[in-house]
Amino acid sequence: MPYYFTLVGGLIVTSIFILRRSKQGATIQNLFLKMVSSLCYLLTMVFAVNTLPKLPFFASFVIMGGVLGLCGDTALDLKYIYPKDANSYLKAGFLFFLVGHVFYSGAIVWELKFKWWWVLICAVIAVCVAAATVLSANIMKVHYGKYRRVVFLYTCFLSLTAATSICAAIQFKSAAMIMFSVGAVLFLLSDVVLSFTYFSRGWDKPFHIFLNHTLYYAAQYLIAASIIFI
Repeated sequence: MPYYFTLVGGLIVTSIFILRRSKQGATIQNLFLKMVSSLCYLLTMVFAVNTLPKLPFFASFVIMGGVLGLCGDTALDLKYIYPKDANSYLKAGFLFFLVGHVFYSGAIVWELKFKWWWVLICAVIAVCVAAATVLSANIMKVHYGKYRRVVFLYTCFLSLTAATSICAAIQFKSAAMIMFSVGAVLFLLSDVVLSFTYFSRGWDKPFHIFLNHTLYYAAQYLIAASIIFI
């Protein structure tokens, strides 16, 4: 099936990108390679949908989340290539990923017909995680500065995706939701590393860049593959 080719091919391209990115930093060539890597997980989603008898709401929303992830990927690397506009590209990256997580969370809530109080519990957990992230900045030696509010808002939606998917995996125990929840947790961990890279010192070494991208692409490919089992 076509999604096997994009999945396997994407993992190969992504591995090449991660190795190049961790050694060479952000360059135009690596940006194009990054875009191809992101396009591969997006194509995996699209080809997986073609195997289904009809287009479920879940799949269409996950694809939209993937599209926004690709846009966010591009914006975050452009901040290094065009440092004069780094502030704008960073905010754009936050925005693209934030809206992407709205689609990811919405896909789960709608597809599985979450009860309102499940959504409320997940939302409270997400806000608590975001608040703890911002309030513990000094302890963790992370300096958000003018991005404090942006980080809080983004972390709310990032954590909401993780919380709703974990809740779905526990409640329904389906392969799709288990795969999605693992992806969501890896997404959260990748952003933890990225947060230290952006707002702390000593976290911009090749290993940290390698770890961040490995966690991130593992997350996106797992979320993409969850469509196969829906």
